Amino acid sequence: MAHFSATLPLPDAQLFDRFAAYYDADYRYYRDDIELICDLADQTGDAILELGCGTGRVLLPLVAAGHTVTGVDISPALLAIAEEKLRTMPHTQDSTLVNADLRSFALPTKAFALAFCTSNTLMHLTTQGDQLAVLRNAYAHLRPGGLLLLDLFNPDVARLHAVNGLMELADQWDNPETGAHVIKWCVRTVDWAEQLQDTLFIYEEIATTGTTQRTACSFPLRFLWRSEATLLLQTAGFTVEEVWGDFEGTPYQTTSDHLILLASKPTN
Repeated sequence: MAHFSATLPLPDAQLFDRFAAYYDADYRYYRDDIELICDLADQTGDAILELGCGTGRVLLPLVAAGHTVTGVDISPALLAIAEEKLRTMPHTQDSTLVNADLRSFALPTKAFALAFCTSNTLMHLTTQGDQLAVLRNAYAHLRPGGLLLLDLFNPDVARLHAVNGLMELADQWDNPETGAHVIKWCVRTVDWAEQLQDTLFIYEEIATTGTTQRTACSFPLRFLWRSEATLLLQTAGFTVEEVWGDFEGTPYQTTSDHLILLASKPTN
């Protein structure tokens, strides 16, 4: 049985709680990062720490593979879904979900073998100082020689310019529980000076009766260039081992979709 620990309400939690009803459907086909993270977990051994575990999209496959995993997230609503999923799985007694801020959480163990922060989660921290605080906190929780995997999107200048201010049809699906048809719209605006992309998701649910309900979820992302991401990791104490452009380990280049960094905590 997983342990669910909660702290006092956090100031940013409601921003992510709004996604809880849509998150799993939104990511229903996305598994690009799971094989690499599971391979790293097999190489490093336990314990594993996920920074921003959400509803357990990556955490659950690790648990199913027999790993001891702690997931930290700021959103009680996302964690409640992860907790419910864990209840249906065997041998989860060593799996822990923690409701806390990635910048300041403090866990009893400081000997994790692997930490990972995937799906642009670090970019939800919208200042350089806050992003550095997350990396320093991850460093403090790793054992010497431990690894950190950081997955960011690669800022594509041409693409970001092309979609700036446009409303795009991002996805659509049927809700199997309610029968409603869900249409997802997306609007992005970019502030280049601050390295911020403001994103608005509008989930339009059309019920079987024909009535429509719209839920707006907005959030900023602070994107990083390769040199800044490397420098932040080094400032936090890490040694950058690899920089990839995808989850197959292809070397990072201008046209890469991802900016993925694998860093280690020195042994001395």
